[in-house]
Amino acid sequence: MSVAATDAPGSGGAPPPTLAVVVVNWNGRDHLPECIGSLLADGYDPLRIVVVDNASDDDSVRFCRDAFPSVELVIADRNRYWAGGNNLGLRHLSATGGADFTLLLNNDTVVPQGSLARLVEATAREPDAWAATPRICFADEPWRIWYDGGRVGRYSGWVGHQGIRQAAGRRALDERFVEYGTGCALLLSRRALAAVPELDEAYTFYGEDTDYCLRLRAAGGRILHVPRSLILHKVSASVGAWSPRKAYLRSRSHVRLLGRHWRGAARAALWPCQAAYFAGHAAWHLWQGRPAVARAVLTGALDELAGRPAEPPVAPRV
Repeated sequence: MSVAATDAPGSGGAPPPTLAVVVVNWNGRDHLPECIGSLLADGYDPLRIVVVDNASDDDSVRFCRDAFPSVELVIADRNRYWAGGNNLGLRHLSATGGADFTLLLNNDTVVPQGSLARLVEATAREPDAWAATPRICFADEPWRIWYDGGRVGRYSGWVGHQGIRQAAGRRALDERFVEYGTGCALLLSRRALAAVPELDEAYTFYGEDTDYCLRLRAAGGRILHVPRSLILHKVSASVGAWSPRKAYLRSRSHVRLLGRHWRGAARAALWPCQAAYFAGHAAWHLWQGRPAVARAVLTGALDELAGRPAEPPVAPRV
C-alpha cells in the first residue's frame, strides 16, 4: 500500500513534533561516538537523547558524560538486556514529560543527516500510523539493504526482513504499511505507547520487537515504513554473525513468539512449516561447515518447547 503525502508538520509556522531517542548501551563505548554524534549532527529540534547504560564495565558512562553533556543518562543496576534497557528509558521519559515520538535505536547505528525529520514527518502526517521504521542499510555496504520493511507469515510463522541484501537503488521509495518493525530503529508515537507501554522482558535476546509489533497491531495500530529515512547498521557488531550463542537464542525466542501469538487454524498449519524451517536452517549451516551453529539452532528450539531454562545472553540484542 502506498501512503499519500500531505503537508509536513513544521511547515506553515507549526513547530515540529518533539522527538526522543532511546539508545541502550552495554560495553558499547566504541559505538557511541558515531551513534550519538550522528544524532546530534542530524539537526532535529526539539530532540532528547536518552542513553540507558546496562551496567557496562567499560568507560561508556564516563565517556558519555564528558563527550555529550546534553545526553540524559539512565544507569541500570545490572544488565537488563535490550527489552529491559529500553523499558528503563521509556519509564524515564514517561516520568519527565515524554515526547510526541520516541525512537528506539541500536547503539551500533549511524543516522545520516535529515533521516530523523523524514521519519517523524511521514509518521505524523499519516493518521493510521502508530509506529514507523526507516530503511536500514549495512554500515559497511551503505548501498545494500538490511531492512526495508518486515513481513510476518500468518500460517508459516516466518518473520523476516523485506529487501535484505538487495541493492537500495533497485527498491521503491514509496511509504507503505508493514507487518513488523525491527527494534534496530523503531519509532513509536504517544498513541502506541499508551496502548502498549513496554516491551516484554521475557525475551532476553531477539523477538522482543516482533512481539511488540504484534501486540501493537492487535491493539489497532499500524506500522509505517519510510524508505526515504535511512539508518546505517553495523550488523552483528557485538556477537559474531553466525555464533552458536546467537543461533540458540534466536531459536528460543522464535519458538516463544510462535507459542504466544499463533492460535487456531494458523497454529495447525504453523508447526509443519516450522519443523521444515528449523531442519532446513540446521542443514544449511552444516553444509556451510558450521556444525556448532546447526546444533544450536535445533537445541534452542527444543529447549524452549521443553521449557528448559536458558542462561542469560552474553551481550545485548544486536
